[in-house]
Formats: sequence, C-alpha cells, structure tokens
Amino acid sequence: MPDFRALTLYVIRHGECQHNVEGWAASHDDSPLTENGRQQARANARILREVAGRIDDLDFYASSLHRTCATMELIRAELGLPIGDYRADRRLMEMDLGDDTRRAGSAVRMSQDRIPDDERWRTAHPGGESPAMVYERVGRLLAELTRDSVLVTHGVPLIVVRAHYLGLSGAQAIGYHMPHAGLLRLSMGTDAVFGR
Repeated sequence: MPDFRALTLYVIRHGECQHNVEGWAASHDDSPLTENGRQQARANARILREVAGRIDDLDFYASSLHRTCATMELIRAELGLPIGDYRADRRLMEMDLGDDTRRAGSAVRMSQDRIPDDERWRTAHPGGESPAMVYERVGRLLAELTRDSVLVTHGVPLIVVRAHYLGLSGAQAIGYHMPHAGLLRLSMGTDAVFGR
C-alpha cells in the first residue's frame, strides 16, 4: 500500500450553505447549499479538470454529510461522471462541535480564540471533538488511499488533511483557512491553491 504522501490529493471544501449565510455553526447538523454554493461546486469541478488533467484515474471521497455529498454530486455532474460513483465516508465529516452546534459562528470562534493555538488543537468542544481528534480519524482514511484522490470535505478536516500531508504540528496547522471556492492540491510534498 503506497504512502498517501506519494499521491496527489485534490481537497475541496463544500459549497456555501444556508448556515454559512445565516452565521451559525452547523458541525454535524446540515443546511442546503445556496445557489452561490452550487455555482462554487461547479466552478471547482472546472478547476479540478484543468489542474488534474485525467480525472478518470482519480478516486473520489466525500464526507457523508448532505452538504458535501451534494457538492460532490454537482462536481461529478459538471465533469460528466456518474453522479453517485464516489465513496461517502464519515471520517471526512466536520468536527463535532457538541454543545456549540447551531450556536452563532462568531460566538464559537470567540470562545476558541481565547485558547492558545497549541492548546486549542487538543481542546474538545463540550460534548464534541478537538481538532486533534479529527486529525486521528481523518488520518485513518488517508492511510487507506491507494490512488490520487479528490476529497470533498469541511473546514477542519481540510486543515488536518493538509497537516498530515505536510507534516505540520497542530499549532502550525490550526490557523489555515480555505474558502468554499477553490481547490487545494497536495502534491510532491507541497500545497497549492487554485481558483480562490
């Protein structure tokens, strides 16, 4: 089984959702993609085709939450691929915010900003997960990859995929932000963002 760091990974965050517009933290809850989010998914498909070249040689994985599956299906439709031919995997789900789920995103960020980065990595939300816990579960999926892959996921899992690939510490990884529009390519020990 090859080391996933020898592969090329194309990591995409789900398109903008209603909860993003309304300003609440969805975590394992869900809300539908906005029209803007649907357009972002289609645009990310075109970026993927441009950057990756041969899309037939890629494996496709998405978080099992609706917003990521909807994003993946829009991407695959735009690429002319069978819509449902991908693997939905719970290990790519967003960080479980526990009691902070459905709270205002600004309130969640404010409470987290009081914790130093090196501690925040290991501090779980009440009744939920820490970034370090997400790092562990995403790492189990990455260890199973055998081919170049497209991963459609969420903000925190995207951060930890990047951290695994680049060998970053929690403190180095935690401040990274990827918008809904754009594609993160991890290849040959480097990262590059396209389309944002």
